[in-house]
Order: sequence, then C-alpha cells, then structure tokens
Amino acid sequence: MHMKLGPVPVLVVSSAKLAKEVLKTQDSVFCSRPKLLGQQKLSYNCLDIAFSPYSDYWKEMRKVSVLHLFSLKKAQSFRPVREDEIGRMVAKIQALASSSDRVVVDLSEVVTDLATTLICRTAFGTRYDERGSERRRFDKLLRDGQAAMADFYVSDYYSWLSWVDKLSGKLARLDAAFKNLDLFYQELIDDRLDRNRRKTMEEEEQEEEDILDVLIGLKVHSSDLTWDHIKAMLMDIFVAGTDTSIASIIWTMTALIKAPDVMKKVEIRELIASNVK
Repeated sequence: MHMKLGPVPVLVVSSAKLAKEVLKTQDSVFCSRPKLLGQQKLSYNCLDIAFSPYSDYWKEMRKVSVLHLFSLKKAQSFRPVREDEIGRMVAKIQALASSSDRVVVDLSEVVTDLATTLICRTAFGTRYDERGSERRRFDKLLRDGQAAMADFYVSDYYSWLSWVDKLSGKLARLDAAFKNLDLFYQELIDDRLDRNRRKTMEEEEQEEEDILDVLIGLKVHSSDLTWDHIKAMLMDIFVAGTDTSIASIIWTMTALIKAPDVMKKVEIRELIASNVK
C-alpha cells in the first residue's frame, strides 16, 4: 500500500510476498534509512554505520567494524568483563532476594545497569559507580540523546514548517543533546590520548585494547578517518546500542516469565558444575 506523509512517500509492507520483494529482491533499493533530522544531527551527518546510506562509504565502515571492532577475537577478549559484570548482577539479585525486607527486584533497572556498564567497560574501559555523579551524568546523556533522536520533527515531513520545531523548543533540545554528547566524546578521546602518551611500551603490550583504543589506532594509521568519524561510531555504541540491547533482554525475560515450561528448559544450574561460568 502506498501513502504519503506530507510530500514524503511511504510504502506499507502488508504481505509476505511484498516483504520478500522489499527485504530480499530489492534489498539494495530499500536498505538505507530515511534521513531524519534527529538521526542526522547526532550521527554527525550520517558518518556512522547505523544511519549512513548504503554506499561505498558504508561498506568501508562496515568492513572496519567487522575486522577491528566486533570480530570474534575482539569479542572473546571482553569475556572477562562480561563474566565480571554478570557475576556482579547475579550477586546483587541474590542479595535483594535474600533480604529480610522482601524487596521486589526491578528487572528492567538491573538489566539497564548491566547493559550500560558492559558497554562503558568494553567501549572505553571505565566502570562508573552506580550512585556516582559521573554515572548520573552518563545516564542523563543517554536519555536525552535517545529522546532527541526518536523525537518527531515536523520539518522531516514539511520542510517549510521547520519554524514549528524551533518554536516548540525541539531544535534547542536536539542541539543541547548533541553538544553535551560531543563534549562527552571529546573528553573520552582527550583522556585516552593523554593516558596513551604516558604509557610505557611494556604497559601498552600488557593492556587489553578497548573499542576507543582501536578507533584511535585506526585514525593514527588512516588519514581518511577523522575525530567526527570516531564520535559517530561512539554514538552508535552508546545511544543506539544501549537501548536495543536493554529492550532485547527485557522482552526475552518477559516472554520466558509468561512461559514457565520454556523457562524450565533454559534453567541450567542443575546441568553444569557450580564453578563453570
């Protein structure tokens, strides 16, 4: 079904046959995301992977990600981090469950803490205190960034009504979210560059690289990669990556809770040794 949102053409995929045509046969035609204001702003005009249109640039950035950022070897190198954070989460749940106050465990909050902390540690090697000021700042940056990216902007559909976005304050909130995130990324980069300058050769060899280290290393050896490219990639990890990871885990647990028989099948404590992670 074809319809229009203002001057913007919209194709509604309403059958399996059409879905196959769009997602498989004509994949190269439909694979690019529409250019929306919030996404373009926060992705440094689509310098990332998630919102970049399908092109040679996108292919090159995807290649960089597959080879250097999300390879099997790199994923395995973060296994100790995952085990440590999951262990902390389980210990926290056990402490709450055994509390004499009979505290209700907010699974969404626990999963959000886990996903956020995992991403922070794997991306730039920092673990924020759950009640610390830096963690509160990070959480606010994420909330503001995700809200600004997902917001509805009239100018996406009626360019001549862009004044409505300005009058409603949405453009100001988008600009503020972008500037705060950009400052955060720059602080991470400056701190890492300063730390790297003070490292000895032996320390460099012993220390495991996180994602920010890899991106900075790629820039050093590639004149085509700019700081904005790195910031756009960090945006994918922080703003886009956290929300999808959290939602996937929460909805998986929701489905399991509604299906006790399936829940029993995934209970593995009786099948493996207690010391195996």
